[in-house]
Amino acid sequence: MKNELFSLSVLTITILCILVILLKYLIIRKTLDLRNREKIENYKETYNPHIYRMLTEGTYSRKLKPETGLQQKAFEELLSRYIKVIEGVEEKERLSELASMYLSDYYRKRLNSIKWSTRMNTLYHIEDFHMISLLDDVYLLTKKKQLSHEELVHSLRILALFKFESILNLLTTKYRHLTEYDYRHILLRLHEHQFDQFDQLVLYFHKAELSLQKAVLEVISIKRELTYLPFIENIISSYLGEIKLRALKAVAQIGYVKNIDPYLDLLYSTKWEERLVAAKLVGSLKEEKALARLIELLHDQAWWVRSQAGQSISQFANGKDVLRKVLETSKDAFAKDMAWEWLHKGV
Repeated sequence: MKNELFSLSVLTITILCILVILLKYLIIRKTLDLRNREKIENYKETYNPHIYRMLTEGTYSRKLKPETGLQQKAFEELLSRYIKVIEGVEEKERLSELASMYLSDYYRKRLNSIKWSTRMNTLYHIEDFHMISLLDDVYLLTKKKQLSHEELVHSLRILALFKFESILNLLTTKYRHLTEYDYRHILLRLHEHQFDQFDQLVLYFHKAELSLQKAVLEVISIKRELTYLPFIENIISSYLGEIKLRALKAVAQIGYVKNIDPYLDLLYSTKWEERLVAAKLVGSLKEEKALARLIELLHDQAWWVRSQAGQSISQFANGKDVLRKVLETSKDAFAKDMAWEWLHKGV
């Protein structure tokens, strides 16, 4: 019994000691964090006037020499604040130049950190500050075997943003099995900054993986690029299924076609998705020849088609009158409900 009590006492004292040590560690850690934060804020006060003059006037200062980790952190936080508010092209170029001058070595080391969060945060800053000086370092990162999926996609996005000459080859050979979501985020940067390579990707479309094809069509849809209309219409006439539907959605987003007749036929498609997209297109074009069919589609079996038909009708100059007539004369409860809904939308 005495031995058991003694063992229990020893165990209790041991646990208490561990808790005391842990508490002391947390207090010390918190104290150090507060001190470091205070130092960072002081550095920010010192650096801010010099950074402001550099961004607005292009005036350099010899006092601007962030060398320690805390100084570089302060410098980084200031640039992060400025990148959110500056709009001028010249000011953004100066900010990129500043980041390249004072943070390149710092970020180079952080890209090799064993901590995933450190590497990811560094990639975000490299992208935000448009640090083209680190393009090769980002490319080397994609070659690492232990690279996470998030790091890979973000790195490829940066390479697209920085006009990396082999980005198209990477997307169509080495990284052919990314998701549509991944490709879309990369291609949006490619479209913004490398029209030639995006055009080459459009030419490669027929050989591309399904997810990459979907992403190409999605980007064209998001950007509403009228120049790609012939390409989109070729896809509609030569593909079936999901790809054809994506192309139709892109046309509907663009909101323009040279010849409406083929799309009028789709209003009678056996596939409700195609009827829906065609209804959206003729509504955006306010195509009078389609109005009678849109009224019929208010009676469609698919709720989404009925809803789109109601929305499209409401876009016509006399759309409210048409919907009111359906509400008063139709014997279809679903059509009447949809007509009522779009009559009162936004009221």
